[in-house]
Amino acid sequence: MNIRTIVIGAAVLALGGYALYDYNSPESKLARELKEIEQLEPDIKAPECFPKGQPAKLFAVGIQRDKRSKQEMMNEVTRRSAITHDCIRGNDPRTVQRVVKALGSSGVPVYAEVLEKCPVIKDDYPVYSCFALDALAAEGSKDSVAAMEKALANKDKARKNVYLGAIWRLMNVPGWRTNAQLAQMIPTEPYWEAKHLILEYVRHHKDPSAKPDLEKAYAAEQEQQEKGLIKAALLELDNPGKCVVNDEGRAESGNCRYACTEINRWFAVPKPKTGCPLVADPPADAQQGDQPPQINSASATGPSARGKR
Repeated sequence: MNIRTIVIGAAVLALGGYALYDYNSPESKLARELKEIEQLEPDIKAPECFPKGQPAKLFAVGIQRDKRSKQEMMNEVTRRSAITHDCIRGNDPRTVQRVVKALGSSGVPVYAEVLEKCPVIKDDYPVYSCFALDALAAEGSKDSVAAMEKALANKDKARKNVYLGAIWRLMNVPGWRTNAQLAQMIPTEPYWEAKHLILEYVRHHKDPSAKPDLEKAYAAEQEQQEKGLIKAALLELDNPGKCVVNDEGRAESGNCRYACTEINRWFAVPKPKTGCPLVADPPADAQQGDQPPQINSASATGPSARGKR
């Protein structure tokens, strides 16, 4: 084999190796991922309230792929319930999460602008601002947290679900607020649903440091239902492992209803003449699942949670 053949062969191998490296480089992988996402909905146009550019289009692709089907949302009651649930607690939007992972920090300005500027129209779906909350929560940086905190400043009733969704996602950001700080928020919250969400979170964590602020919130609360829920949180701190009433034992339905939050169960017994004990041991046959109607764990706003104010 002559020297020329050896040189040519070496050059070919070098070029092949470079091409393989280039194909597997982070930049090439990212470019392919972005292209694959775009091809999921190649003809989609981002809504007018979105910023311009490829990141916004990719976010629109994610929403288009993850939104609930038209058939599912045809029923008005179902649509309202789904909008409430998805805005507040999210609906595990896998494609949006994929977009967030691909775009990294470059997507945050897009989600923040959509959250702030896209209108929220009653019973209209999809709610772009709620998908933006999903994206910001998934991205998780300080800038994303700041964008969600900014949403708390907008207390327009039309955007109530967005406000509640921001609170729920922020509470689940590690280190955002202590349980005591969350308890301090209860008296000043403008929406009863927000109080329910905070109490749900605080009750789940059973943090004794929150007790003084829960006691202050209880003393300040004027609404009977919220007062009962705050009392329940205090009873759980004082009686670990026990089940407690959420209504201070009023039992207006004729049954004493007990929530056993540590085992995610509840049970009801007929109200005795002496009144409902505030605390009880969990029976072996307690029903498993959602909390009693006083707390709607699916959305915090269902009709069973309370009547309209």
